[in-house]
Amino acid sequence: MIVKAFQPLVFRRDIKDVTSPPFDVITKDQEAALKESRYNITHLTLPELGVPGKSRELLMEWHGQGIIAKESEPCLIVITQDFRGNGKDYSRIGLIAPVETSPPAGIVMPHEDTFDWAVKDRRNLMEATGCQLEPIFLAVNGISFERMLRAAIREREPFRKFEEPTGVSNTCYVIRDEHSIESIIKAVSKETAVVADGHHRLKATMELFRESGEEARDFWKYSFSYVTSLQQESLMISGIHRLMNNEFSFPKMRESIGEYFTVEDSAHYDFPDRITIYDGKYHSLTPKDNAFHENAELGKYEFRADPGLVNYLIFNKVMNMGIDDVARKVSYTQSVPFAVEEVDKGRSGFAILMPEWEKSVFLSMIEKGRIMPQKSTYFYPKIPSGIAIYCKDFQ
Repeated sequence: MIVKAFQPLVFRRDIKDVTSPPFDVITKDQEAALKESRYNITHLTLPELGVPGKSRELLMEWHGQGIIAKESEPCLIVITQDFRGNGKDYSRIGLIAPVETSPPAGIVMPHEDTFDWAVKDRRNLMEATGCQLEPIFLAVNGISFERMLRAAIREREPFRKFEEPTGVSNTCYVIRDEHSIESIIKAVSKETAVVADGHHRLKATMELFRESGEEARDFWKYSFSYVTSLQQESLMISGIHRLMNNEFSFPKMRESIGEYFTVEDSAHYDFPDRITIYDGKYHSLTPKDNAFHENAELGKYEFRADPGLVNYLIFNKVMNMGIDDVARKVSYTQSVPFAVEEVDKGRSGFAILMPEWEKSVFLSMIEKGRIMPQKSTYFYPKIPSGIAIYCKDFQ
């Protein structure tokens, strides 16, 4: 994997006021709250009326006012994240920098399919701003570069510290000395990476590389990225839950779903390791043998919480939905309480709750080249947007 030092744009305002979660996990209520801060990154990543040109205008305005400024020399950014989960304290370290992703060389490996509309949306924003506003999330299997990062920040003063509302404490370091930069780049060069988050932004960047003129291709050759190690205990992978719109009713399709799954009913969420449907009550799904025989890809793994079981059997076979239908009629959340609330308030017909991933199972599937359906994994904690911005034409 090839990483390079860069000169990012950084905010000259209180970091807590400008950062946000990645754009695609923000609810409408969260977006409204974040945008109460005048210079929050969401004003750029989720532009007014969805018009990408508004983001470019605002970026130029902020730059002219000194709200954001370009780093004076090439650097790398190292970030540590400290948080508590499952009754334990965790600490994770990672690198923020451009990573070469074009032309594809099998060094950065996607694991999920994409929606064409979402790729187009991010591409239009990138093209209009000439920037990659927030990093994609890459995970490498090795741990040598993790040791190198910790060595690089030893005895350094952080340039930014802030705590997110979720309780994650972030500490950022800027690495400017050539020796440390070269050591980190060398350590990362031995790694291959899985795309943990940002498949649509990655595909958009790769399209812009292919279709841009020679002058811009070197910029789009790299994807602005956050890189961490899969081997860190502090890197967790949950499923992403599906919210079906109100035209769908579980009781009406229960019999058809029962052709592929054994359905068990419960008043409580008793089987968090299984695919579970919630429509006011919980219905856990255990795939029958024929479920895996319906599709060669499913039979290759026979994993009872495979997201492909939902997309291929429930969406395609039972509901008769194609990819365009899925894009229009299914929404997503990483939060079980939010999914349950959406159903209870009548905003969704029912929810399909997906289990936490076992990391060893995920790695086994990826090593065999599996490309999963859209929104199959949720890596967390996320890396906040707004720490830095990667642009091609700001001085």
